[in-house]
Amino acid sequence: MQLMLDDESGIPIPMDDFVREAWAVQFGRAAANQAVEQLCERLAECFASSLAECLDADLQLPTEAQVRYATDISRHLGVSLPAEALRFRGAMYDFLDRFAESHRLRRRVPREDIT
Repeated sequence: MQLMLDDESGIPIPMDDFVREAWAVQFGRAAANQAVEQLCERLAECFASSLAECLDADLQLPTEAQVRYATDISRHLGVSLPAEALRFRGAMYDFLDRFAESHRLRRRVPREDIT
C-alpha cells in the first residue's frame, strides 16, 4: 500500500501479513455489500485522524483548556487573540507565554486599585 502525495511521489505504508489479509477480507465484504464507498469514507476519516497525530506538537490544534484560558486573557487584558493561536498550538504557546503573567498579576490586584 502506498500513500500518494502527488502524481509523482508517495510514501510506502508498511503492512504485515495479518493486516494485509484482514484488509483484503474487509474490502471483499464491502464489495459484496456494495459498500466500498462507505469503507473508503471510513478509511479516509481514520487516516486523517492518524495523520493529525503525526504532526509536530506546534502544528497540533490547541487544547480546549488553552483556548478557554487564552480567551479569558484576551477579554481581561483587552488584547486580540490571533487567529493563528486558535489554529496552531505553537502560536497558542507564544500568546500564552506573552500574556499569561500579566493576566495573573492583574487578577491579583483588587479592582479599586486598577486605574
